[in-house]
Amino acid sequence: MGRGRRWRRALLGTLALGAIAAPAISAGCVAGFDPPSLVDGLRVFAVVADKPYADPGEEVTFRIHYQDGLGGPEDGSRPVTVYWFGGCENPIGDDYYGCYPQFAELAEKFDAWQRAGDPTAPLPDLNGVRPSIGDTYTIKIGEGILDGRKPPASGPAFGSAYVFFVACTGTLGPVQDQGTGRAGTFPVACFDGEGRRLGPDSFVPGYTQVYVFEAEADPEDGAEERRRNANPALDGLKFDGDEMSEDVATLAEATPCPIDAEERREVGCNARDPIDECRTYTIEAMIPEDVAEGDPDAKLQALKEIVWVNYFADLGDIDGGIKLVSDASRGYLGDHAVTWIPPAEPGIATITAVVRDTRGGSSVVQRLVRVK
Repeated sequence: MGRGRRWRRALLGTLALGAIAAPAISAGCVAGFDPPSLVDGLRVFAVVADKPYADPGEEVTFRIHYQDGLGGPEDGSRPVTVYWFGGCENPIGDDYYGCYPQFAELAEKFDAWQRAGDPTAPLPDLNGVRPSIGDTYTIKIGEGILDGRKPPASGPAFGSAYVFFVACTGTLGPVQDQGTGRAGTFPVACFDGEGRRLGPDSFVPGYTQVYVFEAEADPEDGAEERRRNANPALDGLKFDGDEMSEDVATLAEATPCPIDAEERREVGCNARDPIDECRTYTIEAMIPEDVAEGDPDAKLQALKEIVWVNYFADLGDIDGGIKLVSDASRGYLGDHAVTWIPPAEPGIATITAVVRDTRGGSSVVQRLVRVK
């Protein structure tokens, strides 16, 4: 795929998480493993922008959705700090790592700000955009983001603004570039109280990207307008066909599975199959049939954007963690439910669904299940 057309792909680039499909839990003779749908460390599910496509000078707000699944119910969640860095637009090559030199310089200044210990001191900025700490972040797209931008082989000229996020259970600090590939090393890392660098279950860096398109003439009335993209609708979750409540007093309930997590990962053809031996439940995201928008670059205007849903659980197992919701040519697909196998011990399980489209839109819903 050419560089000018890569904006049609999904745009959340989590740098520490790569799995997009969860193999079946019942793996027969295949070696055991923890499925990607299991939340057993710090996991960033999505960064949702209120405007996946924006206009020059427009403000865009991002909200991060994450969960720390490390440790048991008695341990509690660790404190997680989310850092945001913006201000990089149209980097060389239109690649996220083209922002690294600017980002590394900003990270050094941010580290000095942290070490100074004066929360009243102004934060350093990158091209007028300051870092931030918290679960949300707002940037203003540059007025000149389209200046000098040439259109690709197909479609209008576009610019892009990159925002980097870091979820960390320790303290953020800069690192020297040790990479040998084109991307190099992510410029910051997470450290514990003794200065030791933390691993991917305690540190999740990533980026998200907002596109700005040159205005186009509408083929019907000739009016100039820019491309927009709405986040896909996600209305809730169903548990065995019933809508799951947000009220903790009326949570869905499940029966524990007598096969514990260690047994579920056993290797060998004689391993017990939890799907056959346990009471399982269906989980289904409530997604409307009109979730997919039209593809503005399709030669056949009947084609739609592709939409899919990922499922995650911090207790128990999900059999097949990804489902296609809407196909480009076939449209909406009715069956996107998955099977959830409860854990062996009682507790409160968190079920997460993330719906994404191929133009950078996403939506997240979480619900709880009481295992008793």
